[in-house]
Amino acid sequence: MSKLIKRVKNKIVDSGREYLQLLSLCLCFVFPKLVNLSERIRTLLGGQKPDFETAKYYYLMILGNWVIGLLLVLYVLFNFIRKSNKKTILNKGNVYHKHNYAWYWFCSKILGYDKCNLVLVPIQMQFKLALRDTFKEYPFNEDIFSKECCQVNVTKKNENNQSNKFTLIIEDTYPVKDIQIPEMYLNMYLIRITRLSDKIGKRVYCEEFIDSIVGEMRSLPEDSIVNIFATTNPKNTYEIAKKGFFLAERSNIAKVNVFQQNQSGERKFIEKPYVVINNM
Repeated sequence: MSKLIKRVKNKIVDSGREYLQLLSLCLCFVFPKLVNLSERIRTLLGGQKPDFETAKYYYLMILGNWVIGLLLVLYVLFNFIRKSNKKTILNKGNVYHKHNYAWYWFCSKILGYDKCNLVLVPIQMQFKLALRDTFKEYPFNEDIFSKECCQVNVTKKNENNQSNKFTLIIEDTYPVKDIQIPEMYLNMYLIRITRLSDKIGKRVYCEEFIDSIVGEMRSLPEDSIVNIFATTNPKNTYEIAKKGFFLAERSNIAKVNVFQQNQSGERKFIEKPYVVINNM
């Protein structure tokens, strides 16, 4: 029961504002039917022919309660909800924001959110949101992501493998052990890029680190399929996505698979990948 209460509490902290907005829109849609608003308008008009002042009410009466409800939804959505959300950042609170892409698309395109926080968002979704420009802005708190110079180490294995499939391991906030990666991906041409640091878990934005990753991506052959196992922080993830893969038709990358880590135990990467780019 305590776990259920905690999940409900986290949902309220995370998306309570959006759920209330959805509820208000649903109420707007059914309210005219519940009170039979079209019939009330008919009563108020008293059967008289519409004049210039009452014409709009007359036509609302003719359209019926469901159409009135739809018009009320659109009025509340565009005049109140979207205007309010335009200045609000989506994804609040110190909770894990595990939503599917349809939810993010709905919040952006329908509810009108322009800004989205990527902290505590699954890494595969960070890539997808950045690559698809789902939101106009992804703000990053400079107090959380310190900008530092860093040393980068690049190692490669299985370079004689002639396949167009590549494994890219990106070690940023935490190291990645071979035991955490499905074995089949260890046998591919493997590129491991490590940000050298003595502070595990620290969120650092490092341009040298980003440039190294982008450089390796640009050097891959045409129609490459890249499998990413990463422990990058959201700021670095965003920069990697925009600089390394956001090249439209000019990209040499045909497909990008991103693997998500389990949150417990040995934190192994789940074998089923998330496809964030597919130009095949």
